[in-house]
Amino acid sequence: MKVISASTDPLLQSDREAIRQFLEGLRQHRLKHNWSQVEMARRAGISRPAYQNFENGYGNITLRNLLKILGVLGLTERFAQMIPPITEEPTLAALSKPVRQRARRRRPTVGSPAAK
Repeated sequence: MKVISASTDPLLQSDREAIRQFLEGLRQHRLKHNWSQVEMARRAGISRPAYQNFENGYGNITLRNLLKILGVLGLTERFAQMIPPITEEPTLAALSKPVRQRARRRRPTVGSPAAK
């Protein structure tokens, strides 16, 4: 049985690269505002060590705290755009139906005033 280490697994490598790029982007946005890590943590309402560890790629952060950081940087809208809405793929049956040209006239139902 072949054991794949974390350093040779391409999926894990791409995950690490994505995280590195994400954190670098956050850092660049913070620096654009000319804020230190301490100031960023204060504005986001999280502890300085928690923010420093997060930005440096150590430790974990809650989704709530990540959203606080993105909110301070004005990036919350982009977070929502990360997952696109699901669109229905047309089925073969739906594609083979003829296109509707007009609506049908409604027939009165039993007991309705128009049925009498």
